[in-house]
Amino acid sequence: MMDIKDAYKDAKRLKQIVTALFQSGLGHYIYEMKLSHHLLWHQKTEKIERPEDLPRRIRIALDQLGGTFVKLGQLLSLRPDLIPQEYCDEFAKLQDNVSSFPYDKAKEIVESELKHKLEDVFSYFDKEPIASASIGQVHKARLRNGARVVIKVQRPGISELMQTDVDLLYHLAGLMENHIKEVQGYNLKALVDEFKRYTLNELDYLKEGRNIERFYKNFKDDATVKIPKLYPDYSSSRVLTMSYIDGIPVDDKDGFKDWGCDEEIISKNLVNFFLKQYLEYGFFHADPHPANVFVLPGNKIALLDFGICGTLTEEMKDRFIELLVALSHRDVDGVVEQFLQLGLVKERDENLVNELAVIVEDFADASIEDINVLHLFNELIFVARKYHVSLPTDFILLVKSIITGEGVGQKLDPSFNLSAAISNYVDELISKRLRPGYLIDSFLDELADFKNNIKLVPKQLNELLFKLKMGELGVHFERKDLVQLEKEIDKSSNRVSLGVIIAALIVASALVLQVNNGKWLAVAGFLIAIFLTINLFINSMKERRIVV
Repeated sequence: MMDIKDAYKDAKRLKQIVTALFQSGLGHYIYEMKLSHHLLWHQKTEKIERPEDLPRRIRIALDQLGGTFVKLGQLLSLRPDLIPQEYCDEFAKLQDNVSSFPYDKAKEIVESELKHKLEDVFSYFDKEPIASASIGQVHKARLRNGARVVIKVQRPGISELMQTDVDLLYHLAGLMENHIKEVQGYNLKALVDEFKRYTLNELDYLKEGRNIERFYKNFKDDATVKIPKLYPDYSSSRVLTMSYIDGIPVDDKDGFKDWGCDEEIISKNLVNFFLKQYLEYGFFHADPHPANVFVLPGNKIALLDFGICGTLTEEMKDRFIELLVALSHRDVDGVVEQFLQLGLVKERDENLVNELAVIVEDFADASIEDINVLHLFNELIFVARKYHVSLPTDFILLVKSIITGEGVGQKLDPSFNLSAAISNYVDELISKRLRPGYLIDSFLDELADFKNNIKLVPKQLNELLFKLKMGELGVHFERKDLVQLEKEIDKSSNRVSLGVIIAALIVASALVLQVNNGKWLAVAGFLIAIFLTINLFINSMKERRIVV
């Protein structure tokens, strides 16, 4: 049963939401959602018309409500696959314009979370925050050991307020889906689900701390990158302590002169930093706008605010690389196929394929340097949304990160082209994958997987025979499936046979190498094995690009 106090808070907050919607010119939808009883009597007498410039009016309402709703708008601005682009562009204007909370409150929270008096942990703690946002604010401080740090302190009561707002968002989503025809195809409750996960991550500073530690580990040996160090002993779910980074925003060119920084070197370091995130580590900062990217003496790049990060699985990295390769090679079918593989498509829709092909063909004659990545991905994502193709959230964050990163780089250097740099990096990566050493390592990995899978066969066969004996297994055959199955079995058999031959050649050559005067025979055996491995690799890559 709902607590009376909670019910009162929800009703009070709902009235605030309805008032903000009305003041933003959205009274028409208040009546459609049957919420007009929350309006004051004089508001009910006003003439209500269907509003124009709807994206702007919604943005104004979100801005007025602050906190949770600003975060909601900021999240939606990252998801052109879920809402129309004009709404994304409008919501991107939302900023955390909130006043700081008193020092006494910050001190109380820090002491409560760290279980120590402030003066026992810090020799200095700045009472005035250097930054303030809807979820928390940041103070400079110094630990007892002399280390300069910044303390991120969560705003008091924000967790309870956001939980109330999320509950009300579910309620409003249900009303909108039931009463407003224009939004009935957008699955608003799924949007609230994603936002709820997003806010829970934002509210738990320990998760951001893990992001910092992961970045720190990835780049600790990189002379061109500086990641703040986390102090886990002085961090909790509501307090985050990390090393202080004294730098200047990446778009402050005037400040570069004071520190003797070189824009060309900074630009190169920035490119390498982004590429390593995307294609080497598969873990990236999803919001690298100028306020989150600093430049340090020695042309170093520093990142701040790790609340929103994305992760690419090995499969997603491979798909993304294949997509870029297909794009740089003007392979329309390849781009379409890789894009579809990235999404969750239940069945192939030829209308979807044709629309994607038309979009890609428009870019086919342009060099990778001239391609407008923002426009291309927006077009692809629009078609995906039209056909209800669900794209992974991390892929959308990746696209957003690339676009934002390229914008940051171009402010630094007008000739900055992250898309071209990614293309060059991918070419180098493909060349690396064709080297004999990489091919042999890949083959040995595949051989190990094959060995592990073989071990499972007896158990799986016994389970299959048992189900067949008990009448729990039914098999339905169609001629077209048998033909396809026969082809696949034939291909697999050939690959396994060739793999065994390659393995035998490698082993035999290694043995012959130990025999006197057997060096040249061993070299010949290794060369044949390498040739067969390259042939096997190329054939496998070709089959992956065939449109099913």
